[in-house]
Amino acid sequence: EDPYQGAFLPSCSDLLAMETSPPRHTEQAHAVQVVSSTWARDSHDLFDFEAHHLHTKNFTVLKSTVCVRNGTDVQMLEAQASLPQCTDPLLRLIQKDGNFWVEKAVQGNSSKKLWRVVRTTQGGHQLAEGDVMKLGRFKFKVRQLGSSPNAQPELRLDDSGAVYCPNAQKTVELEKTLCRICLLEGSTKEDPLITPCQCKGTIEYVHLGCLRHWISGRLSLSDSSGGGSYFYRPMACELCKAFYPTYVVNEDDAKTPLVEVPHTRPPFIVLENLVRDSQQHATRGLHVISLADKVLKLGRGHESDVRIADVSISRCHAMIRCTHGSFWLEDNDSKFGTLVAMKKPQLLELDGSISIQMGRTVLCLTAKPDHGSIGATPLLAAIPDDNDSRAARLSLLTGGNSRFAAKSSAPDAEAEEGIAPQVPSAAGDAAQPAEDEGAPRQAH
Repeated sequence: EDPYQGAFLPSCSDLLAMETSPPRHTEQAHAVQVVSSTWARDSHDLFDFEAHHLHTKNFTVLKSTVCVRNGTDVQMLEAQASLPQCTDPLLRLIQKDGNFWVEKAVQGNSSKKLWRVVRTTQGGHQLAEGDVMKLGRFKFKVRQLGSSPNAQPELRLDDSGAVYCPNAQKTVELEKTLCRICLLEGSTKEDPLITPCQCKGTIEYVHLGCLRHWISGRLSLSDSSGGGSYFYRPMACELCKAFYPTYVVNEDDAKTPLVEVPHTRPPFIVLENLVRDSQQHATRGLHVISLADKVLKLGRGHESDVRIADVSISRCHAMIRCTHGSFWLEDNDSKFGTLVAMKKPQLLELDGSISIQMGRTVLCLTAKPDHGSIGATPLLAAIPDDNDSRAARLSLLTGGNSRFAAKSSAPDAEAEEGIAPQVPSAAGDAAQPAEDEGAPRQAH
């Protein structure tokens, strides 16, 4: 039997026209495969990557759409559709010039951030200054990445400014002025009297050397690990409660840190604690970590370089390494994951996959070529199960003979009769022993 029987064979004129005509540029359409996974518990916008019972759904997105969640049910709506009540908007997929972009579901500062999952990013995430990363429910901001040989940390926090040393004329006027710490009179070029806070009267002035000695005794900037690693936090006046400035400017307009800190060996990274409320303001500060001879470890364990005493943090949660001047963040298979906030819309590259977390839902997005027919395509195409695929193949083989198809599929139906599918419990981890719902279980 001729396998090409009935096939279209081009004529010689058609072949000549195909060789001489220029190739037509056709824009290739794309589709996005979406796999949503939702944790049953709603606790501090966390997602348990070790949970076994998750609410999972599959979608194929062919047009611009918005993703919403109602409870644990994730839905895909048309881009221009009004959002139903009692639903949480997750993200928006925008189709533009044959590509798909991921952005916030609702524009504005009030909209929740989109967090990119680091554990599914091959090779880790390359950090940049200004990145906000989230470990469990604890957040850090990358304030500085020092890779040049002469770089040193900039201890900038809240842009608290600088205090100026008195000039020569002012120094003469301060000859009879007392320092509120040592109670000695006079201001010199080597040890000037400065006004670092909002105190007035006889306690307004203090010697720069006296203030530095007082601050260093309370910060304990000892470098126990080597390389110039330490934790710096802003100090406040015990009387007026105003924070001391970060820098001191002398008569020559040279700026030096108010606090004398150890010399840090490059490469290094400066991380800022982002506290969740005013009660944790005492823990706010800057982690200065040298990566000259080691890999930075973040976690709850005692061996961590940045130790975080929080139940949502694993013992060795994440690591940061410096390779050829670039800083890479890697997740260590932590329970509640390592995330990086998206600062702008993300392009979905063809055959590329990214995972984005919004609260207790993680969406795995994969851009694929659209090999479907060029007709009126639905916004969302459901993923067929095995029974639908078998029936479709059987229909093609029998030429649409439903009688033969029903006969052939009967044994399968009899084999499956009485067998209930094993569906995971929707309660999931919520059915575990009772505990405090306000805090997650401790990570391991």
